[in-house]
Amino acid sequence: MKYLLPLFLLILSGCHRDGWQHTSIQNGNAHYDMAKLSHPPMSSTDGLELELTRYGKEIHGYVNVHTFELPIFEEDIHATTLTISTNCASETFVIPLLEGGQRARLSDTCLDYLLQTLELKSSIILTSGHFSETLDASNFRRHYDALLRAPSRILPQNMINFELY
Repeated sequence: MKYLLPLFLLILSGCHRDGWQHTSIQNGNAHYDMAKLSHPPMSSTDGLELELTRYGKEIHGYVNVHTFELPIFEEDIHATTLTISTNCASETFVIPLLEGGQRARLSDTCLDYLLQTLELKSSIILTSGHFSETLDASNFRRHYDALLRAPSRILPQNMINFELY
C-alpha cells in the first residue's frame, strides 16, 4: 500500500502533454479539407494562443487572446506587433489585427519565421504587448506533420457493403 502513491505519481508524470492540440475534418470533398493545430494559452488573462490552420494546401497562422484586446501598433488600429523570441534571437513583426481586436493573422514572413524557429529551437516565446506565451517546440515537427497530412480517402461512404437477403 505504501508503494501505491509513488507508483501513481510516476504514472502521472509519464502522461505529460506538450500543449499542442490537433483537429481535422475528414471529408471526401477537397474544398472542405481542413485541419487546425493550436497551442492554447497557459493563462486566460495574459496568454497568447497560437493557431495554425490548413485549408487544402494553404497554411494560415493566427494569434488569439481570450480577454481584453491585442495592443494596436502606433496609430494603426488594424495592426499589432508580434515578437518571436528564443534564447539567442528576437524578431518583431507588424501583423494585421482582425475585427474585434482579439485575433491577429500572421503575415507570410512572420509565419515562415515562426515555423522555421519552431522546427529549430526547443522553445520560443511569443509576445504582443503585455500578452506572452512560451511554447514547447520539442514535439512540434510531429504535430505539424499531422497538420499537413491529408485525410484518408477511405471514407465510410466509399466502402463496399454486403447485404444479405
